[in-house]
Amino acid sequence: MPAIRKGITTPGNKRLSASYLQEIINSLEDEMLVIDKDYRIVEANTAVLKRHGSVKRKDVIGKYCYDVAHGLSEVCHPHDSGCPIRTVWETGKPARVTHAHVYDAHGEPRQRYLDIIATPIKDARGSVTLIVELMRDVTEAKESELKMTEAHHNLLTFNAISTTVSQSLDLDMVLSSALTKTLEIMNRNTGGILLWDEEKRALCYRVHHGLSPGYVQSVCYLPGEGIAGRVAASGKPILVEDASNDPRVAYADLMDSEGLKAFASVPLRAKGKILGVLNIASHSPRRFSREDIQLLEGIAAQVAIAVENARLHREVQHKDEIRGELLREIFSIQEEERKRIARELHDETAQSLASLAASLEAVTSMVPAGKTMLKTQLNRLQKLSISALDEIHKLIYELRPSLLDDLGLVAAVRWLADNNLGSTGVAVNFRTAGRARRLPPKLETTLFRVVQEAINNIARHAGAKNAEIALTFRKGSIEVRIKDDGAGFDVEEAISSRDRPRGLGLLGMRERVEIFNGSFNIRSNLKGGTEINVKIPVKIEVAGG
Repeated sequence: MPAIRKGITTPGNKRLSASYLQEIINSLEDEMLVIDKDYRIVEANTAVLKRHGSVKRKDVIGKYCYDVAHGLSEVCHPHDSGCPIRTVWETGKPARVTHAHVYDAHGEPRQRYLDIIATPIKDARGSVTLIVELMRDVTEAKESELKMTEAHHNLLTFNAISTTVSQSLDLDMVLSSALTKTLEIMNRNTGGILLWDEEKRALCYRVHHGLSPGYVQSVCYLPGEGIAGRVAASGKPILVEDASNDPRVAYADLMDSEGLKAFASVPLRAKGKILGVLNIASHSPRRFSREDIQLLEGIAAQVAIAVENARLHREVQHKDEIRGELLREIFSIQEEERKRIARELHDETAQSLASLAASLEAVTSMVPAGKTMLKTQLNRLQKLSISALDEIHKLIYELRPSLLDDLGLVAAVRWLADNNLGSTGVAVNFRTAGRARRLPPKLETTLFRVVQEAINNIARHAGAKNAEIALTFRKGSIEVRIKDDGAGFDVEEAISSRDRPRGLGLLGMRERVEIFNGSFNIRSNLKGGTEINVKIPVKIEVAGG
């Protein structure tokens, strides 16, 4: 009979009776077993008996611990921890582990987690004779830990999906990444996202994983048709445990050929509007939990945001394209009108002024001697006509300089700087870098107008003494830099005040550049002048340039 049956001698040499010792053991709330070398239970407290349905001691004593704890026929080998009894027998030292035990609770198996401390009982020679196993139920704490771990994992997934949908406006890439992460967290490999197809007037797969191309191409749901159509119509999720006997399922033959059984379908909702449906499928019957649905609905909300953002982005892009086309058309009309006015000024006004100046010169030469006052008046009129002709020629060049068409951007900008700045006393440093070459006509016109507006601003507002104009020809791009040392201005205020000429001019410059996918940057200091930098990609070289 083991020593525990005979009682224990205390340090004061008072012997505790076996019954008294048993009462102490039974008073413990934690379960306690005493186990021998054969893994048989030699003693158990009341907590153990209650755990197993208030069985009697004789129903436990003598049985194997692994049979009572796990219902196994051999020593247990948990995946995440070893057997503490074996460890104590092998080392002679206490061992502590956490085990998952399964026990019967009113006819249903229930899992609980136990924190187990196995302690050796040694004889006078120090040999282990028995092992005391103290088991404390930590199921509630362990389940809370598992829930926290799952919640943390879900938050990481939400964060990953949120990051994915915010990093790109490429809808297919976003949807594919979101679906992949959703399948990972749901431990599934089959699913898809269906969006409303305007042409087919139905819900069709936009991205999918684990589905055959034939199935995806054949399946589209009308509003209210099938599970996906019902979800889109009602805005509520639908769960199917076994599609083989669910009358709501459409395309049953196709689903059967895919081997699809259970699936969850949740709506993609944004701003109160259903944009599509997220489906997660399984090849075996499955019951989805409430937590699964909450998770899928959270993911669906993120995906819906991505779909809505992509739609808005497409609308903005479309509007920008229309706006760009309108601006190109407006600028093209402006240039054509400039050409027409310049041509009419040259063909009519300039010719008339030239004829008037020649006639005045001829009349002056015919004035009789002694008619000094008349001759003086005629000379003055002739000079006025010549001056007006010069102004007309200057206006013609500003409207459409022939240099731009004949010799290109460099010659036209140089002429513009000399005539509009040099003539007002501003010292101009004009230079080019790289291999100067002809550019597409519309691009040369755009750059000429940008430089023209910048030079006009310097002449009218800056009060500068010096100005720099640089044209840099690079492989694949053209850069323009215009800088002056005059009085600067508040750029944001000027651009926001569109009723002011300078603000409108700056906006026009920027819009001209952006039409060619270029960059327009302006920096200005109230005491340090203004600098404008333009860079436009050049994809086409002009032959012979």
